[in-house]
Amino acid sequence: MPLNEQGGLERMIPVHTSTQEVPLPFKGSFPLAGRNKASIWPYVNRLLLFCIFSIIFRQTVLVRQRVTTVDFSAVDTYAYWDIVAVCLAALVLIFSGSLFRTWSALRRTTAVWLIVYYLVCAASFIWSLAPAYSLYRSIEYLVLFFATYTVVAQYQDFAEAERAFLRVVAATILLEMCVNLRLAGFSLLSLQAWHANTYSASSAILFCYCLGEYLAMTKSERSEAKKRSRRLRLFGIFSFGTLALGTSATSNVAVAVGCCLIFLALRRFGLLLAALFVGLLLAILGGGEELVRHLLFPGKTEKEIETAHGRTLIWKLYWHKFLQSPILGYGFGIISGGRDKALAALSHNSLFTVLIGTGSVGLMMFGLFAARLWQSTLGKIWRRGPGMVGFVGALAATFVNSMGIPLLADRWLTSSVVFVWLLGLFFIHVLNPQQVNRSSKRILPGKVIPGRRN
Repeated sequence: MPLNEQGGLERMIPVHTSTQEVPLPFKGSFPLAGRNKASIWPYVNRLLLFCIFSIIFRQTVLVRQRVTTVDFSAVDTYAYWDIVAVCLAALVLIFSGSLFRTWSALRRTTAVWLIVYYLVCAASFIWSLAPAYSLYRSIEYLVLFFATYTVVAQYQDFAEAERAFLRVVAATILLEMCVNLRLAGFSLLSLQAWHANTYSASSAILFCYCLGEYLAMTKSERSEAKKRSRRLRLFGIFSFGTLALGTSATSNVAVAVGCCLIFLALRRFGLLLAALFVGLLLAILGGGEELVRHLLFPGKTEKEIETAHGRTLIWKLYWHKFLQSPILGYGFGIISGGRDKALAALSHNSLFTVLIGTGSVGLMMFGLFAARLWQSTLGKIWRRGPGMVGFVGALAATFVNSMGIPLLADRWLTSSVVFVWLLGLFFIHVLNPQQVNRSSKRILPGKVIPGRRN
């Protein structure tokens, strides 16, 4: 863009020299925010983080003891807590201007298809059996999605954003473990009391990310590299411990798939061959198959393994329901109970969540998001930039885990902040960091027009 006669522009406008899929970086000094607004960004971030974690706190520490299928859409004290937090986050996004700047960044990324999917979910209130419930759950996810992405976008570089990601996921895991503390009481000395597929799902994502990044790091004598190596090792050990404590078969399988993809990305074929050799040796010596079964499916009987702990029976029912309404579904988060009776959809599977809620229309939107996300990921995996290998492993763990717990395409869960934060880290700081830094630095000087504030 040419300069005017005075050698400047009215406002500082970043100049982009590439048409690659790169989000528009906006930090505390975002040019269109103005000098007077630059100082409010720390408070905006704190308010948004408060809203996000207040919902996590309510859903973990203050989890409901009993919820029946009759009152799933009732607005009680717990629901009011969530609604107030969502409304506060929405007000902060709108009046701080974050909502529009976040959208200007997201519309250049694959995440736009995820937003379109949730807009379809919001529109499903038109045909939903519980219109208010479907509309609120959709808006709730969109607001908290934008809030999380806005917070991630404020970090100045990849190192700072990664540290925040590790701490946020660890804090989420600890809060999710409070559900077991609250429900099990003094019986927590039993390993079975710690069984859960909530905090173990977050642990699987964190472990795969830490493992991938730790193995991808090159040896360096710099203090920052050593600190990052220790940090990844520390959070990796923590996540591995909570993963083992959760004894979730789905999370164990997700980690196994994520690790295999990490080894392939790093061309660590020796590790793959070693794992196969050990498994083959155990099978030859005897008891290998039984050992592997107990490692991947701890505490599960043969029938529980065959039916995925009863999930396959639910999926058969949901598939039958989908065939009765294949185009639009029954409304986001809703399944028909017959005679115009609405029940909360608890599919334990992201695919069936999409099919039941929004039918083939929603599946097309979410399918575009998943396909484009993996396309942009696998296309750049071999460059092994900071965060790239860890993201691939964590993404694989997320998609595999979503077949047992709907981490994707469902209403906002406690682990949703982990996935959305991971997406923000990838799109802003991993996908093309040098282009982001160049875009944020190439600011043309501006001029001051008399009688106007800049």
